[in-house]
Amino acid sequence: MAMTSSQQLQKVLQAEQYIAAQLLGILTAERDALMRSESDTIKKMSADKQPLTVQLEQLGRQREAILKVGGFSADKEGLEAFIANQNDVDTHQLQNLLQQLRDTAHACRENNQINGGIVNVNRQYLYQAMSVLRGRDMNITSYGPGGEYASQIVRQPLIGRV
Repeated sequence: MAMTSSQQLQKVLQAEQYIAAQLLGILTAERDALMRSESDTIKKMSADKQPLTVQLEQLGRQREAILKVGGFSADKEGLEAFIANQNDVDTHQLQNLLQQLRDTAHACRENNQINGGIVNVNRQYLYQAMSVLRGRDMNITSYGPGGEYASQIVRQPLIGRV
């Protein structure tokens, strides 16, 4: 017996939820690795995320194809119209799956933003450390050794003095 379009969509949404939950787990582990500066783990997490994103894109295209075959647009409004056009049981199941997926996607987005913030802070610390080693003061405006106001103090690089 062939699956109905509602069953096909349920299957795709379940698969999207499963993959998105895996991605969320990786993003959470990645944050821990970023906070501990575990570069090997961070590299592994980055590699692990890539196939999951590809799978999510493929599932998204499958979802869009199901909607188009049913005569609905492939956007949010089309998805909601498709769900509203199903029987009560299917509508309820699809709405629950869609809400779970939205919640997981939201958590992924939040974790990804947090991880990006950690990366940016680490990058700033690295830039400051490199500036110190090169003998450049990070303050745009500061005072020179004689008390004069200077826009940037350039000293002999720390590496050159060692």
